[in-house]
Amino acid sequence: MDVERIKFERTGGFTGMRIATDIEKGDLSEEQSQALLDILDALDFPELPEHLIGDSSMPDEFTYTITVEADDWKHTVVTGDSSAPEKMQELLQMLNRIARRRARKH
Repeated sequence: MDVERIKFERTGGFTGMRIATDIEKGDLSEEQSQALLDILDALDFPELPEHLIGDSSMPDEFTYTITVEADDWKHTVVTGDSSAPEKMQELLQMLNRIARRRARKH
């Protein structure tokens, strides 16, 4: 999978805070980049439904929008804390860490 860009946005939560970041190819270390690609591959990200939000969403939970752009495709998935599959939780945690680290630098 040759990913060019990942756009990540987290909204909602108790305080309604929004955090977002765009990760370009080459922004991350080789190790971070490979870890992200491994998770995207394991999820078969391009085949996921666009909405992974269940009926049982919790009040004040976060909503995540992830857009992955590759050479020949682009796919967006929207999910929430309680509705994201376990493997997706790993991706959300990783993207959250990257976005928070970048937000502190600005």
